[in-house]
Amino acid sequence: MPFTAHDLRYHPEQSYPLLYAYLHRNAQRYLGSLQYDAFEVDIVVGHVVEQLVRLGLFAGGDSSPKTALDQLSDAQFYAFLNRSVHNKAIDRLRKKHIQISTSAELESSERDESDDGPMGDAVTSLWGSTPFSTPEEITVHLSSQLALRDVLKHCIQQLQAAPNQLQAVLHELSEYGADDLLQVLAEDWHLSLSSDPLNPHNSQHKDHAHKKIRHCLQQKSSNLTVIVALRLCEYKVLSHETHEYTVDLQTLAQNDLSEEDVQVGLKELVAEGLLSWHGEEGVHLNSAQIKRLTRYYKEE
Repeated sequence: MPFTAHDLRYHPEQSYPLLYAYLHRNAQRYLGSLQYDAFEVDIVVGHVVEQLVRLGLFAGGDSSPKTALDQLSDAQFYAFLNRSVHNKAIDRLRKKHIQISTSAELESSERDESDDGPMGDAVTSLWGSTPFSTPEEITVHLSSQLALRDVLKHCIQQLQAAPNQLQAVLHELSEYGADDLLQVLAEDWHLSLSSDPLNPHNSQHKDHAHKKIRHCLQQKSSNLTVIVALRLCEYKVLSHETHEYTVDLQTLAQNDLSEEDVQVGLKELVAEGLLSWHGEEGVHLNSAQIKRLTRYYKEE
């Protein structure tokens, strides 16, 4: 039996693989020349799944209020999913400046490939198994993404004092397909993505914006390793004799961090190849390592 809106709400474990396969197949259908681009397909599928989670339908059970989607017939619900995939795919094609097929061609493609119905979509993905084996995994993942988006939104807001840098970042978000974030920014700050030609110094503005955003993300992070990386950059002292930077462990262990916490963070940075530290009381850094640490960030 095909999955329904009711199945997604109350039986997500069984229905998610069917949902993913259905969205994946339709994403490939509408993406045309991009149909075998795993990144583009994932953007389209992820957009629709995040939409369902945000609306409280997917794995919502009785804990989230019913929506208009719950009242749709099965045919209407599939039409909604299909339209969502189609719209996002068209948006991606436009961003890539790829010629879009005519409606007649798309309809013909649908007739050729949909004879088996929704159950025919429940096949193994070309790119392997579904990315999340349980609804809990995808809910946790999307929740973390939403939390990160809020932090990113705050950091981008700091660029309002530098309009050229802000506009460069907005153009970049548009290119990467971060339409949901762009919409939130536009509504909250009454912004509009400029259609004017890019500033001739756009690349330079973008580099400066990236540095500010990276630093802001590090400051907002509660990840131990990120905190230690940030403090290494902020508390470093240049030795004019060795032309290297040094930081004492006691200097790093301030406020909410103990020396044991600092050592854990340093060991993680060593394991990731960012430091050369063997338990000494001080950490020695060169310019290349400092540069990599200023770019270091990881999710919680």
